[in-house]
Amino acid sequence: MSFQPNLSMYTKIKVFLVAIFLCFAIVPFLPIGFDVKRIVYLIGAGLCGYVIYDFVFIARVTMIFDKNTRKVYKKIPGIYTKTLMDFDEVRLVNDTSYGTLMYTIGAKTTRFVNNHPISDNFSDSKKGIKKQEEFETTILEPLLEFIK
Repeated sequence: MSFQPNLSMYTKIKVFLVAIFLCFAIVPFLPIGFDVKRIVYLIGAGLCGYVIYDFVFIARVTMIFDKNTRKVYKKIPGIYTKTLMDFDEVRLVNDTSYGTLMYTIGAKTTRFVNNHPISDNFSDSKKGIKKQEEFETTILEPLLEFIK
């Protein structure tokens, strides 16, 4: 069983790509000073770096629960696959440290030291509650049955 816990990052990446396009495709034709253009280009370059980092190291992360080896892996495609813990050590933690609910998994031996997020943040709005219920029914319940 495998899934990508940060799929909502793709919409944020798309919005930033539009901003980057505006920085580099429209700004050269605007009648503004060279110094202002240089600042806008620096902002666009910073956004490029941010988008690349989010795409490679956050959005594409895949959590793999392997039934054969009974281990949990964190995989960043093309870079590395890291063994996180055994199925026997998996402990589900409801993390509300920033005011919103997020599900994480952590080893029983290191309870609060090294938790790995398996969901997005869920707010207290109607949309957030709906997303949370959908996550619990489609991913969390089958996941808990899978690792037993």
